[in-house]
Amino acid sequence: MAKRRLASALEAGRILGSIQIKDIQRTTVPNCHGIFSTLFSSDGSVLMSATGKGTIEIHATNDMKHLATMRRDIKTNLPITSLQANPKNEHLVLAVGSDGYISLWNMNSCECVYSFREEKNIINTVDINTSGGIYATAGKDTDIRIYDFHTHECFAVCHGKDFSDGLPMPADEVGHGRRIFAVKFHPENNNVLVSGGWDKYLKVWDIRAGNRPVRTINGPYICGQGIDIVDNCILTASWVATNSLQTYDLMSGEMIDTIPFGTRGELKTDYLYCAKFITKHSIVAGGSGTCDVRLVDINKGELLGNIDNDKRPIQTIDIAGNSMAIGGVGPAITVAKIE
Repeated sequence: MAKRRLASALEAGRILGSIQIKDIQRTTVPNCHGIFSTLFSSDGSVLMSATGKGTIEIHATNDMKHLATMRRDIKTNLPITSLQANPKNEHLVLAVGSDGYISLWNMNSCECVYSFREEKNIINTVDINTSGGIYATAGKDTDIRIYDFHTHECFAVCHGKDFSDGLPMPADEVGHGRRIFAVKFHPENNNVLVSGGWDKYLKVWDIRAGNRPVRTINGPYICGQGIDIVDNCILTASWVATNSLQTYDLMSGEMIDTIPFGTRGELKTDYLYCAKFITKHSIVAGGSGTCDVRLVDINKGELLGNIDNDKRPIQTIDIAGNSMAIGGVGPAITVAKIE
């Protein structure tokens, strides 16, 4: 199905399958060097967007009015790569960045209340478990660090592959060998998380079991926010031309299905950076191939709707209730309702 342009086909909302996209609003952040992460407030009234110039931009979602700009250090202009709110205290938001800093923000006061640095690391991703007591970071150095949310003490490290001794080890017995771009805690098990990156492996970790993965899944080439979990189903978005959307069983490691992204018959390829479940039966994904986000019915393999990003790659998607936010290369931030 051909891509619909934002300004025309989706202006009043368009029903495709059982999904209606409507109330589309767009704003821009001049000279921001791209939008790397988006995050709704708990009630969906406010959107936080992490930029390539090291700021967090705050907008009201009802009219996209700019409310505030937050910045940890006016001297840095490196990207903030990931934002996550604490599920139990959603006004507390973690931000991580390419400068290696982890910062805790109070969104009620727009103040940075705590900040520290992982030396010699570029952090690409952060996630907080459902209890709100633990968070994990990962990035360039291939280690996954597990922190206590309240003390910010690192109490466990899921180590990356160590090449120093020159001895080969089976891939399923070691951590990642290249940069990590996504970590995701299991929504119902506070000790289990899944990671993925450039080495084309998913790693399943149980932090109670030590610093080796409990399961390794070969295949997904994760280059962004490309992992989500519902029940024991892992959704992956890979930066590959075709067969980019796949689901895996967390318990067995077996692939469940390859989900069509809808580029067959188009003069485009997939190359996905990010994906999220909307429901158990529908997902949304985007990347640099089609430069739009597409909503897909998992069971039927049908395209339900899409939003164009002005021919620029999608790097981030957030879902809160029936609200969706997208951002990517360029200054644009888009919000819409999904019903």
